[in-house]
Amino acid sequence: MLETVYWDVGTARLLPRLLRGRTRGPVFVTHRRPGPGKVVSPRDLCPDTGFARLSYGQARALLDEHTAVRGPGTGWDLHE
Repeated sequence: MLETVYWDVGTARLLPRLLRGRTRGPVFVTHRRPGPGKVVSPRDLCPDTGFARLSYGQARALLDEHTAVRGPGTGWDLHE
């Protein structure tokens, strides 16, 4: 299943700050390196830290966790 993510004006203003000084690698990464049995494409690894690209599901869970006001599942989703 393919889902579309819409980028809006707020994103356009935020991205330059997130990308400042970056010359390579994924922007949104996990907080740890992939386990020894995990096969990850070199494009999905940050060449500086070795951290893996954040998956859509992980991004959705983190955004919900950090924006929820009435418990899990009440926060923003990736389309807001």
